[in-house]
Amino acid sequence: MPDDHPAMPSDRPTESAERPVHHVFYGSSPDRPVAFTVPPVEATPETPLPDAGPFLRVCAGAEEPSTVMLRGAREFVGIWRHVYEQRPKDMSKLNEQLSLYTWFIDREAGGHTKDIVYQDDAPLSPSSYGQWVAWLVWKYVLYAFRQHDPKHGERDAAELSWYVHSFDELVTAVRTGQLRLPEEQGDEADGAEFPPRRVWPEGWSAATAAGGSGETAPGSGAGEGSAGGDPTGTGDGGPGGPATGRSDNGSGGDPSQ
Repeated sequence: MPDDHPAMPSDRPTESAERPVHHVFYGSSPDRPVAFTVPPVEATPETPLPDAGPFLRVCAGAEEPSTVMLRGAREFVGIWRHVYEQRPKDMSKLNEQLSLYTWFIDREAGGHTKDIVYQDDAPLSPSSYGQWVAWLVWKYVLYAFRQHDPKHGERDAAELSWYVHSFDELVTAVRTGQLRLPEEQGDEADGAEFPPRRVWPEGWSAATAAGGSGETAPGSGAGEGSAGGDPTGTGDGGPGGPATGRSDNGSGGDPSQ
C-alpha cells in the first residue's frame, strides 16, 4: 500500500474500474491511519437518493442489501447491536467503524445527487446523509430491543417515527434541489451536527426553502428534534452518545459521551 496519500480523497477523482484508488482513512487515532482501496462509486444520478424505506427493510431483515448503501446500513445494525448488548466503555474502535461506513454511504449519496440542479440559495444540511442513516439505524435497533419495555417502548417508537419522517423530508428536499448535502461528515466546531437534530440549518425550514412565509412548517424537522438516544444503555435518552468517529476532515463528537 502506498503511504503518500495524507487525506481522505474527493469523490470526484479519476477513479476507474480498471484502477482502484488507494485511500487513507483516519479513524479516532490519527497516528494510526488505515489504507484501503475502493471501487468507483456505484450509485448513479439515474437512481434517486433512497428515502428511509429501504434502510428500514434491511434493518428488519425483510430485504437483502443490494447496494453499497444498504450493505453499509446492515453493518450499522451489527455495530449498534453490539453497542446495545455489550455497552463497551471504549468506543474508539467502534467509532472508527461507524465513521468508515458513514463515509462510504456519503460517497454513494454523491453519486445519486451529482446531477441535481440546486436552487441558488439552497442551504447546506447540518448533518450528512450517512450520519442520518447511522442514527436512523441506531433508533431502529433501540426500538427493536425495547419495544415491549414500558419504560422505553413508547418513547423509542416516537423517536424512530421522528427520524423516519425527518429523513424522508431531507431526501425530498435534496431531490428537489432545495437542500444540499455535505459531501462528508463535518466538524462540529464548524456547525456540523451529530446526532442529527434538524433537517434544515438554523433559520431555515421547508417553508422558507420553498419561498414561503419563513415560519417553520409543521413536522418539518427544522427545530430541535428527538435526537436523543443512549448508546450506553442507561436509558436517559439524552443527546450525545457515540460519534461516528473522526475521518481526516474531523467528523465529530466525543466517543466518551
